[in-house]
Amino acid sequence: MKTASLFTYALTALILALFVPPIASAQTPMTPEQAEEAKNRFNKAIEERVLRVLQGIEVTEEQLRPMQEALIQFFAPMQIEQAKMQAERRKMQAEGGGPTNRDRQAMMQRRQKLEKLRGDLNKKVKAILDKKQYKSFQSTMEKLMPQPRRAPGGRGGR
Repeated sequence: MKTASLFTYALTALILALFVPPIASAQTPMTPEQAEEAKNRFNKAIEERVLRVLQGIEVTEEQLRPMQEALIQFFAPMQIEQAKMQAERRKMQAEGGGPTNRDRQAMMQRRQKLEKLRGDLNKKVKAILDKKQYKSFQSTMEKLMPQPRRAPGGRGGR
């Protein structure tokens, strides 16, 4: 699994180089040291998630690389979107108001994007794994990232 870890790190670094600049511009300015620390945390978080998923599934040598790529292509943008959502929530809390309709629409668009990422990942993984492996994958992903449950009645009975 050491080879997988090195490959995952290299691929994550490449994806990081493509995705992080848009995030960094939306946040407060960072020193170079802070930016490097943020990149390292980002890489480590993605690598840990990929490894946790792969440890929950028995994959062959031929399946390893496509699985790593599919998982990284999911976890990198997913983590970025989650960071943006958290930043928006903190901003709203700091301003002391609740979310506006525009804020709600933006959050819904982000959730839809995350759902699309998850759907795309499932399609890719289904093409890579056999049925038994795919079941293990689904179980592992559910433990790692439970799907949010919507309350019955639409808006929580309000």
